[in-house]
Amino acid sequence: MALNKNHSEGGGVIVNNTESILMTYDHVELTFNDMKNVPEAFKGTKKGTIYLTPYRVIFLSKGKDAMQSFMMPFYLMKDCEIKQPVFGANYIKGAVKAEAGGGWEGSASYKLTFTAGGAIEFGQRMPLVVLSFPSLWDRV
Repeated sequence: MALNKNHSEGGGVIVNNTESILMTYDHVELTFNDMKNVPEAFKGTKKGTIYLTPYRVIFLSKGKDAMQSFMMPFYLMKDCEIKQPVFGANYIKGAVKAEAGGGWEGSASYKLTFTAGGAIEFGQRMPLVVLSFPSLWDRV
């Protein structure tokens, strides 16, 4: 997982030339917990847009937050679950490890809340993407 490595100065998302954006949703909130020595960029609720590519999930913050972008490669994610609370927006939760040279260290639990819908579709598509592009994993 990498911090502030996947956005342009103009606020757009940056992907590698070997990948494409398969799905995107606006109005997503990202929160973290279960971190030791929490960096400032990980504190509070981040609001922005989520992107799904064949390799990873990318979150792009709106505004001038210390966390402008956050990338989670599938191979560093675990325990992903889709949650449908009786009250409140649906969300995806799980855990992720830091990537070497990614701007932070350790691991964290994350929660992606889809305030305008899309958690079910996004959460169901993630494992299908991993299974659909096995040859891409040779490049990771």
